[in-house]
Amino acid sequence: MSNKKIFVCEDSIEGIFTAIYDAWSSKNGHDNNKIEINTYGSEYNNLELFSEYINVLPDNEKVIKVANSIKNKISEEAYEMVCRAVLSNNPFKGDVIYRFLILGFSIGPKVIDHLTDNAVMSVFEMNRNVGFEAHHFTGFLRFSETKGNILFSKINPKNDIIRLIAPHFTDRLQNENFIIYDEKRHTAIIHRSGFPWVFTNAEDLNIERLNENSIEEDEFRALWTTFFETIAIEERKNLKLQRNNLPLRFRDNMIEFMDTKDNH
Repeated sequence: MSNKKIFVCEDSIEGIFTAIYDAWSSKNGHDNNKIEINTYGSEYNNLELFSEYINVLPDNEKVIKVANSIKNKISEEAYEMVCRAVLSNNPFKGDVIYRFLILGFSIGPKVIDHLTDNAVMSVFEMNRNVGFEAHHFTGFLRFSETKGNILFSKINPKNDIIRLIAPHFTDRLQNENFIIYDEKRHTAIIHRSGFPWVFTNAEDLNIERLNENSIEEDEFRALWTTFFETIAIEERKNLKLQRNNLPLRFRDNMIEFMDTKDNH
């Protein structure tokens, strides 16, 4: 009978690092361990026969130990790669990161160049996808001014990139009060003029009130939409090229594409 242990954790760096610590400490043999992310809020996602399921709760002390081990025994670069991989929407990322670290603790810093290994390649690809999406949102994100004079933006990224783009907008909007809201994950970046940005759970955020635009915002939207439509040359429209450069999934919250036929 199999002695396989499946460590089920929450989708966060704290959850995944704690699961890695527990799996490593189990002395059950890495091939007999697996890390699964409790993505959908159910107790277990994919039940496997003859396996012991272990529910993992985040433990800050274990998280710090894993983080320090990665930095000291592999490299700072490997740590940054793992942290970005955690932000990926890949449902198997927990176990992939575990396999990446098993190899990393064995061969050290050169693990990041060991792209023939499936786990290393997967971590590399997750890093690339997360980085690309974060870069796209620095250009595609749109703010609206609310009645309370707060700049508000809604996004629906595939990956959990909201904390990666926060420094970009904080640097450019240092004197503004703004909120960037991730509709998919119900999290937000909140920035108060002159203060550092804060990441928070935003399930209780009053979205309806934040969607109430100021008079100036409505006027500016009308002007911007008119400008956007006016400069377009009908005979030179290339919707295929436009969609390659600006995929449809980014457009729902972009003023210039709201309620237009080009958004379909």
